[in-house]
Amino acid sequence: MNNPTKNIITILVATCLIALITGGALAAKQMPPSFSINNEPADVLRNYPLGIIKEKEAFAHHGGPIRKVVLPNGNQGWLYKAGEKAGVPSVYILEISGEGVVIDVLHKDSHYKIGHSALQYQYLSDTNVELKTLGPAPGE
Repeated sequence: MNNPTKNIITILVATCLIALITGGALAAKQMPPSFSINNEPADVLRNYPLGIIKEKEAFAHHGGPIRKVVLPNGNQGWLYKAGEKAGVPSVYILEISGEGVVIDVLHKDSHYKIGHSALQYQYLSDTNVELKTLGPAPGE
């Protein structure tokens, strides 16, 4: 015979299993560090997973940008403010490719005369000293 309590327990267990499976799939994807005054910009740029995070995922993780801009290369940029030091804001800009994927993160604050990018930090993290000094050869 049908036991309503048994059916409810079965439904709850199935729901929990589905939540665990989908949550595990999302956890497997590396999410980027948060834009926060407490996070060092160099660490954020060095650890940001470029070419992996899609536009919708970036929006879900960071929230909506303060402003959307068109970058000089024609790509879309999302501007975020991460707080202020000495009255100067710390600004991050996500560069989003035409395919809707985050391909770079630009950063500017009071400590730097020029901005820095995640591509720059990740490139300089390479252990090959010659590559750091000379840059990649054509086609590399």
